Amino acid sequence: MTANTAPLLVAWDGSGPAQRAFDYALHLAQLRAQSLRVISVIELPEVYGGVGMGEVDPERIADMRQTQTKLCETAKAAGVECSGEVLLGAPAELLIEALRSSNAAALVMGHTEKNLLMRWLLGSVSRTVLDEAKVPVTLVP
Repeated sequence: MTANTAPLLVAWDGSGPAQRAFDYALHLAQLRAQSLRVISVIELPEVYGGVGMGEVDPERIADMRQTQTKLCETAKAAGVECSGEVLLGAPAELLIEALRSSNAAALVMGHTEKNLLMRWLLGSVSRTVLDEAKVPVTLVP
């Protein structure tokens, strides 16, 4: 089988659905001889009256990078090339940008159910990505 040079992106936030999405993406990458690119987006905190200044705890970023390293070690042990990236900002926007900038073949992401009020107030990362992505998106519950 010839390797597909377009990577398969997988969104990672540490949740159960994200773990299942990673496992599924790894399986797909093996079948398709694709590399994996693990993307984690840490949403910047809201700034209220200057408090917090919109900063993220550096330990949180370091922990996410360490987790990505472990995920990539798992992928490499399965014969799949893997890289990871931690981004800071709005998850939906940054996932869409990652898809565009990497010329990814597809995105696999976990999906966590929110109640109707939470979806209305906060929106849905999954919905936004599905609406704007120009490549296939697989949602894993």
